[in-house]
Amino acid sequence: MCTTEPSRSSSSSSSSSNATFQWNSTIRRSGPEQALRIYTRSVLRSGAAPNKFTFTFLLKSLLRSSPSLLRFLPHLHSHLTILGLHSDPFLLSSLIAAYARADSPSVAARLFRQSPYKDTVLRTALVSALAKCRLPDLARHAFDEMPHPNPVSWAALISAYARAGRPADALSTFLRMRTADVAPTEAALASALSAASNLGAAEQGECVHCVAVRNGPPTAAVCTAALTMYASCGRVEDASKAFDEMLDRDSAAWTAMISALASHGRGGDALRLFDGMVESGATPDYVTYVGVLHACGHAGLVHEAGGYFRQMMTVYGIVPRAEHYGCMVDVLGRAGRVEEAWELVRLMPMEPDEYVLKSLLSACCSSDGFVEYAEWAAEKLRRLDVRHASSYVLLSNAYIGTERWEESARVRRLMRELGVRKSSGQSSVD
Repeated sequence: MCTTEPSRSSSSSSSSSNATFQWNSTIRRSGPEQALRIYTRSVLRSGAAPNKFTFTFLLKSLLRSSPSLLRFLPHLHSHLTILGLHSDPFLLSSLIAAYARADSPSVAARLFRQSPYKDTVLRTALVSALAKCRLPDLARHAFDEMPHPNPVSWAALISAYARAGRPADALSTFLRMRTADVAPTEAALASALSAASNLGAAEQGECVHCVAVRNGPPTAAVCTAALTMYASCGRVEDASKAFDEMLDRDSAAWTAMISALASHGRGGDALRLFDGMVESGATPDYVTYVGVLHACGHAGLVHEAGGYFRQMMTVYGIVPRAEHYGCMVDVLGRAGRVEEAWELVRLMPMEPDEYVLKSLLSACCSSDGFVEYAEWAAEKLRRLDVRHASSYVLLSNAYIGTERWEESARVRRLMRELGVRKSSGQSSVD
């Protein structure tokens, strides 16, 4: 796309400046792909001189673009270097963020080292970049070199630990930030609540939630993180309270609460809440329907599940994913309708994933006469992971259900030969 280089010299005429302004306005209003197309096919060929605002809008476009468009980042970097804009602190921050999104932390770090202006903004950009690349130790090193970390810097470090699967470090960093008397940002609160959720640390999560409430009305994102944390810790009533106290509920908040109720066996409440969501004008997405179908499974609502599955496609244009098929197989299997579950799996437009296969296997174990389906699902599971214990245990149980003792014993011997161990909660009759 970027085959034309900008001219090193720019016209100082008022007409050229006006043309650049007009192009910048157009790029700013355009989507990522269209913005890049306008720049390469129109701006560069028109003779207009791109300026810092041109690249500000283009880099912002890349930061919200699909990953495939990030391949043009080096071209834009080259162009702004030719124009002598590579030392601009704001553009450098945007470049560092863009290279982080492109999963190129080494380039982001090199840009920081080469810059003569290592101010707080640029240091924060580096910490954020390393956080997005899931490099928390490097992010911590960059953070520790900051003379005066600001709230955004703290939030970036907390996010670095949360993204890297180190929730205890994320929470301890949040505590350090509070000890330093730094007001938490929305991102810091959401990351700390997510960390508490992953740890199952309800008391610490509640403390973070209290900080959010004291700082003013929490945003929808923070409230959603709080209710998700409470639900993950088994405190579904507290999750409902956090939801009820929200001033503005977006689709993510509705979805989180529906999923929380469904996962705690309150399928009827989850479906009633979904009706409330639709009546409120909020638009459900594919995640919402995973929660809805999950709720149907817990409530034994086979007919309703089929209706929601069709509604998802016909009303909202949502293409079913493997998760939706897995939920439907689970609903049908729980109702003993194994033939229908098998037919649905067979007609899936994508390869069945672990959840789909385990749901089918479980359904076969709960009913007689479906060993062939169980064998097929178990083989698929083994191809995904040869040491997948549940596939062996469920298949052994299916054999036992039809009194095929020798086949069951053969499966158990194979488990021993492969060193596959049953996890807690799984059972097989000897």
